[in-house]
Amino acid sequence: MALIFPLQGSRPSNFTSDADHHKQIEPCPDSPNCTLVSKTYSQETETLFPAVSDVLKNLDPYQLSLISDEHRIEAVFKIPLFGFKDDVHILVETKPSGSILHIRSASRVGHSDLGVNRRRVKQILDKIEATLNHSN
Repeated sequence: MALIFPLQGSRPSNFTSDADHHKQIEPCPDSPNCTLVSKTYSQETETLFPAVSDVLKNLDPYQLSLISDEHRIEAVFKIPLFGFKDDVHILVETKPSGSILHIRSASRVGHSDLGVNRRRVKQILDKIEATLNHSN
């Protein structure tokens, strides 16, 4: 029984958001295979969106769609061994002083993801921070 617990996957409470989730980003279901985070940045959308786009491109997703005029990104990541697909939806929302990044990563099938989506969101956020810090 103890072997099952590490395989539960990510829990939404593993992340805290510092902003309300945007209504255009679908909420996560009540299962551990989805992570949704909203994070506030001091950078304007015109700075943040290209940085986020570059980060996603460098992660080499299976599919990538940039909708620049809406500041949206939709990507599909394919798990190499099994071929499972995970969807990543990103929206950069303009605010009076900066912007808010909304990011959702979710498995298409199954109940657990073994923490893959949580780690992916953390990796994306870490790379965005590094990109923004490098450009300052």
